[in-house]
Amino acid sequence: MSEVEDKEYDLWILLSRVYHLIAMLRKFELSKYQILPVQSYILFVIKALGNKTTPSQISEYVYQQRSSISDILNRMVKQGLIRKINKASGNKRVTVNLTSNGEKALRLSENRKYLHKVMSSLTEEEKQQLESAMEILRDAAINELAITQKTIMRPSLISKYYRKKNQL
Repeated sequence: MSEVEDKEYDLWILLSRVYHLIAMLRKFELSKYQILPVQSYILFVIKALGNKTTPSQISEYVYQQRSSISDILNRMVKQGLIRKINKASGNKRVTVNLTSNGEKALRLSENRKYLHKVMSSLTEEEKQQLESAMEILRDAAINELAITQKTIMRPSLISKYYRKKNQL
């Protein structure tokens, strides 16, 4: 194995460890609201895309298989965070809407104290460099998985869209 391959593997391990550590902090932070980070993100996606979001669209944004998203959505229905609505009789097409409890959970989950604490250790320039590097890696991984850009909107664009929408 070459030195370059070892360095790439080391970087991948570091990226994975950083993700898991920050995810643990996020899980701890959201536990007081009885929601998981993936549920918080799904609420965010539904809000950003509008209340006519389908499970397929959600799976594209969360990068998880449709069956996994279906299980998570069913738990969220039981928790009263979302509502599933059949689009037409005889058609199995479903849309997902936030409930008032889901809206409340989304607002509560916008408190990201630990994430901000960790991320504040970077300068604005370092944050921009990190964002650029992560987008390059994400796009390369998507290309390797042969997923077309037509089916996946960049999560960073969802975030920018959501912030802009809330400013209106």
